Amino acid sequence: MTRRLLPMTMLLVLAASVAGAQTSRWVERTKADVRAGRGSYFDVVDTVLKGEQVEIVKSEARWLSVRTPRAKVGWVFETALAAQPVTGGTSDFLKLAPGDASTSATAASTGAKGLYAEDYARQKGFDYGAVLWIEETQVTAEEMEKFIAYGRLRGAGGAR
Repeated sequence: MTRRLLPMTMLLVLAASVAGAQTSRWVERTKADVRAGRGSYFDVVDTVLKGEQVEIVKSEARWLSVRTPRAKVGWVFETALAAQPVTGGTSDFLKLAPGDASTSATAASTGAKGLYAEDYARQKGFDYGAVLWIEETQVTAEEMEKFIAYGRLRGAGGAR
């Protein structure tokens, strides 16, 4: 009986240590915002830069809960991270710029469609009416072409 107990105990200890092991990922984009929840409309709790290592806490619906090098915990969309180490960027220009193409894709696909933007604007006290006005009064491509032709303005590449 004790001969079986020792291997079983060792197997259980090994399984528990593997299950409890934390996984790491590395930031693959110039920067990625770590948010308070799973969505681009949540507040940013930290920003991680290309090459930084984060610890995966859990995963839900393609969003990863991570612990940053500054011990902040929040959510990042999985495509912003790589499974293998990434070399950090050499330019600080985009790191300092507010927003980033790498993090705004989520905002464009969710918030800009109006799924959460109006509620978010109300919560923050913003006037969402400006967004509605812009959407209602946008100039079409055809109207822009007419304006360029009749106004004798040059289009892209110098075309009239």
